[in-house]
Amino acid sequence: MQLLSVSSDAKTVKGEKKGYLTGILYLAPADTSGVANVCANSSPGCRAACLFTAGRAGCFPTINEARIRKTQWFFDNPLSFQAQLHDDIQALVRKAYRLGLKPCVRLNGTSDLPKLAHMMAQHPHFKHVRFYDYSAHPRPWLRTLSNYHLTFSLKEDNLEDALECLRHKINVAVVFDKKPFPKMFLGRKVYDGDENDLRFKTSRKGIIVGLIAKGQAKKDRTGFVQRNSTCENNTLVQITESGAGTD
Repeated sequence: MQLLSVSSDAKTVKGEKKGYLTGILYLAPADTSGVANVCANSSPGCRAACLFTAGRAGCFPTINEARIRKTQWFFDNPLSFQAQLHDDIQALVRKAYRLGLKPCVRLNGTSDLPKLAHMMAQHPHFKHVRFYDYSAHPRPWLRTLSNYHLTFSLKEDNLEDALECLRHKINVAVVFDKKPFPKMFLGRKVYDGDENDLRFKTSRKGIIVGLIAKGQAKKDRTGFVQRNSTCENNTLVQITESGAGTD
């Protein structure tokens, strides 16, 4: 079974125009596989809004069935899983070079397993491959590498962690209900993260990466998705209470 999906959505296809071929590993998020929780820091809001329900995966049950099988494989036979993942990354690298593109890999498309991505990014065969992820695990600056970029994910229950990330120059992804995104959020400039998925390409640090709600996230009422009509007022209160600075 192939583990990596290569340039499988609109954002990663846009990345090809920037010179990158993207491979993404999609597992069954949180505890939906029935074997383990692959998103230890998930919240009710992000579980309900997960990309597990977005795009083609929301229309074709076989896609999510395959993700469940991959997750079960990861926990039942990790060495076999890692060997296949290694082969898939090498295949991605070869394909990228044939196409005149640079390879990049996101191993937590619908999971949040920092050790897996960290291990693969350090593999001697992949020092030249760019890895990147979104993560809700606190203190991501402790896990970044020269070839592994992390963007922190704001949820309805981790504001303090997000503010700490901003203070450490880590970019924070925020899901908004609609466009245009607000110009400022949490005292930082908001940039459109839907233009492409190449989070490691930006030279800006400590910014907000705005993402539009997709799939079931459009129906969110937990606070995971920020409402453009109210977020600016809420932000002012949060900044005052938390003592966050501005750019």
